[in-house]
Amino acid sequence: MFSKNFILTSLFTLFCLSSNLFAQKPTVLIKESKRVITLDDEANDDDKNDKKGKTNVIQMKSIFSLDGMPEGTKKTGVLWTISGTKDKDWILKSGGETQDNIEIEFKRVGNFSVTLTITCTKPKKVKKGADPEDEEFELLDERENFITVTNNLDELTQIHADSNFVKLVKRASDYCVKPKYANDPTPYIFLAKGFYGMHRKDVKTDEIQDPFEEAITATATAIEKDGNGIFRMPIHEMWLNKFQNELLDNGIIYRLEDENGYPILYSNSDKAKTAEVLSAMLDASEQYLSVSKNPIAIKFVEAAIRYQSKDAKTANLIWKTEIPNLLKLTDLDNFTDADKNALRTGLILSAQMLIKRDGDTANARAIMNHVSKWFEYDKDFIAFYEKKYKSFETE
Repeated sequence: MFSKNFILTSLFTLFCLSSNLFAQKPTVLIKESKRVITLDDEANDDDKNDKKGKTNVIQMKSIFSLDGMPEGTKKTGVLWTISGTKDKDWILKSGGETQDNIEIEFKRVGNFSVTLTITCTKPKKVKKGADPEDEEFELLDERENFITVTNNLDELTQIHADSNFVKLVKRASDYCVKPKYANDPTPYIFLAKGFYGMHRKDVKTDEIQDPFEEAITATATAIEKDGNGIFRMPIHEMWLNKFQNELLDNGIIYRLEDENGYPILYSNSDKAKTAEVLSAMLDASEQYLSVSKNPIAIKFVEAAIRYQSKDAKTANLIWKTEIPNLLKLTDLDNFTDADKNALRTGLILSAQMLIKRDGDTANARAIMNHVSKWFEYDKDFIAFYEKKYKSFETE
């Protein structure tokens, strides 16, 4: 008879070997120096070289592994495929399309897809006595709209700096319809800035009755087109954060009440009034969702509002999806300050609703403990966390 320990040890060893076997597989990966570059249409090539060096050049490297393949497997070829027209939309500065490392200079505004294909051979099983044969296979890394090339649009930058927001809307609209900028979020960013500036100055025209709503629409379009992080450029990120904060503060934060130093959802004996306030907050949450590159930031606010509004089905679906996503989140590096504020507020509100729903603190404890490292100096978070700390610890 085998001992119980022996069986368990054998099973564990088999599991580890199986895991290692399945974990090892050939891979290929594109390693790029950057994903967004900015052209300057007003400068000639000599000016670009003198003033900007290699700002419109991207280095790309082939990173591959043949882990898990049989002995004798080898790489036999490399091929880079880049959308657009060679020598017109982009040129090779160094390396070649069949080499591991290349430098590409981009000449045209737009999004460019890149595919890296590694061709390999491996020994093929043949009948005993037959001559050995090699079998060819390919490893691919396909990246759609991998590189974004934009223009600094100095004209729009200057109009924005002059605070001529009606003119900015008109000129940005002209850029938005140019085929050259069809997939470029930059004109829509300036369009949103124009509308938002009109809102801030309380400027209305016959064509534009609600500049703030137009700013939301233009920002949402820009975010949809921004696959590679143009909004992370400091000048645009600062503006986006300001815009998001106004949405968050006016639409949600000021409608919250205070309890022991932390926010709670509005509640009133007048059910109609409560429903009205919660509905307005929900509308603001949906608007914020459209202007953030981090949906999770506002989803916990939405879930809490929906639960308070007796829409438990939708609230539970959001929590079922977003709690695991939150627990996988390792940092908030790509969050704006407004996103962080929205997330912190939503977690405090959702934790209250989860405790009410569950009758215990298990789910609330999991999310609050996970995010405590990010909000340990935030007064609202500290007030809530300390108030609930003992019950978190006893579950």
